[in-house]
Amino acid sequence: MIPFDTTLFDVALFAAAVRLSVPLLLAALGELVSERAGVINIGLEGMMLFGAYAAFLTAYGTHSVLLGLAAGLAVGLLTGAIMAFTAVNLRGDQIVVGVAINLLAAGVTLFLYRLQFEGSQPTTVRMEPFAVPLLSGIPGIGPVLFDQLPLVYLAYVLGPAVAFVLFRTRRGLMIRAAGEKPEVLDSTGASVIRVQWIGVLTAGALAGLGGAFLSVGQVGLFAENMTAGRGFLALAAVVFGQWRPYGVVAACLVFGFTDALQLRLQSMGSVPREVWIALLAIGAALALAAVLRVRRSRPRPRWLVPTGAACVTAGLVGAMSLPDVQLPSQFWLSLPYILSLAALAGSSRDVRAPAMIGRPLQALRR
Repeated sequence: MIPFDTTLFDVALFAAAVRLSVPLLLAALGELVSERAGVINIGLEGMMLFGAYAAFLTAYGTHSVLLGLAAGLAVGLLTGAIMAFTAVNLRGDQIVVGVAINLLAAGVTLFLYRLQFEGSQPTTVRMEPFAVPLLSGIPGIGPVLFDQLPLVYLAYVLGPAVAFVLFRTRRGLMIRAAGEKPEVLDSTGASVIRVQWIGVLTAGALAGLGGAFLSVGQVGLFAENMTAGRGFLALAAVVFGQWRPYGVVAACLVFGFTDALQLRLQSMGSVPREVWIALLAIGAALALAAVLRVRRSRPRPRWLVPTGAACVTAGLVGAMSLPDVQLPSQFWLSLPYILSLAALAGSSRDVRAPAMIGRPLQALRR
């Protein structure tokens, strides 16, 4: 574990950002495959919660992190199968089915946990960091990227792997066709239902693994509603990443950094100078983005200029005068979710989702 320094933006903060982005990234990459296949999986939050509880329970009984992770993945697959059968085969409303899974997970895990442990807070084994030889010793970069939990490395290998499968293989072409033109895929003799099952099962398995990372990967315990909205943040990351694997990876890193930052800021009294400088930099970046869009003759979102001006103004005032602003911890806790709302509002007009998202299949060959 890397100790926190006195400054705000230090190595420990960036290492925590990478680590905290992993459950989001696992769930978001699975959701990307599912949505590319035409099925939106609102039940990610519930799948992550089921995976977290199953992993904790298995690790608690067997004292094995690997078995715990396998249990989380397996329960995610099972929940994904329920989602696929209900939404794809029975053509149920995908939103309603996903919400039902979320409610079911919240109720079942709470009931079972209280029934089994009766108000106590047991702990279990958890994953230990693995420092990559030589690379972990690189100043600055080494502790951030190469002294992490083993599942962190796997998560960031999955990003390029998903990109390769979706855009360089026949299976990926079938997945994308199921989300855009399922009738064309059906005319080739392929089963659209089977392809959508693959997408939803991928989302379920990776969401379950993401939940398992929360319980036995990071903390070695289970808490009620410990996913805390991460499934919904993963959904926002897919939109923010414009349904492309590398965009999703970048979005999850941004959300992970915001999560790490809010944890650090909760322990501070007044808002530090670094926050105002960062706000100033964000405003300058937005202004630059507006200029580049104009030069490329691309439509400029209406929110870009006023948001950039507001960030620059607030950053200048704060950095120069350093007002003794003290914000409640609840504000910092809500920071990742505020960012997700801003990302969705800013991206909604500029990107196009796969055409079949949320729409049940018509009569096609099974």
